[in-house]
Amino acid sequence: MGQSESNNKGKDEVVLPKRSFSLEFIVGIFAVASFAALAYLSVGLGGMDLLGSKDSYFIKAEFDNISGLEKGASVEVAGVKIGDVTKIDFNDPVAVVTMRIKNEKIRVDDIASIRTKGIIGDRYVKITRGGADEYLSDGDTIMDTESVVDIEDLVGKLIHNFTGNDSEDSES
Repeated sequence: MGQSESNNKGKDEVVLPKRSFSLEFIVGIFAVASFAALAYLSVGLGGMDLLGSKDSYFIKAEFDNISGLEKGASVEVAGVKIGDVTKIDFNDPVAVVTMRIKNEKIRVDDIASIRTKGIIGDRYVKITRGGADEYLSDGDTIMDTESVVDIEDLVGKLIHNFTGNDSEDSES
């Protein structure tokens, strides 16, 4: 009886293989690290801010005409990007542009205007500095704005003025 019990003991025990860092484990670690690096680069290159920046805030500006301005357009002071356009709404009769400003304070008397990069480039919001000592806080609105200068409207008015002056001169 003693011998049969010892034979059964040997059959019931499970022998585990010796653990070591195998090739599959190393490839798995490399794949996870590669995925994490790719995700980090994608977020960085996309300009996304997943955690939200504590040093940025939102301000608004109202314009009569924002022709060509799009969400994501840059906000610049003296040619330096300080933020971007996050939202564009229509509040009859004006367009309300919401901007996220990073690491910069906007004064209450600063002027927001819509400009074009180059001759036929993208539109952006240009902030011209004022001289006040007070600053806008999160959710405030810039009071002084300059809308887009629409070239088509200017050309139309110019042509209309030239044709209007010619007809008056011929009648006299």
